[in-house]
Amino acid sequence: MAVNGVKVSSNLVLRVRTGVDQNGNDTFDTTTLRKIKTSSSDQDLFDVAQSIGTLLKNPIDAVLRQDVNELVNQ
Repeated sequence: MAVNGVKVSSNLVLRVRTGVDQNGNDTFDTTTLRKIKTSSSDQDLFDVAQSIGTLLKNPIDAVLRQDVNELVNQ
């Protein structure tokens, strides 16, 4: 029996550097954009994240894509 993954949803997560804590370590916050088209390319999502970054007060530290797959037994 073969199991196939079927992509059912995608999220775009932006990790933003918000400052420095009392020990000198960077602090971060995340923003999640949900219900992204599952067919969107990684490059398209990265470009969108970079465009959003120009509007933010703090710099984007990381751009993450979260995909949820349903495993189907065939």
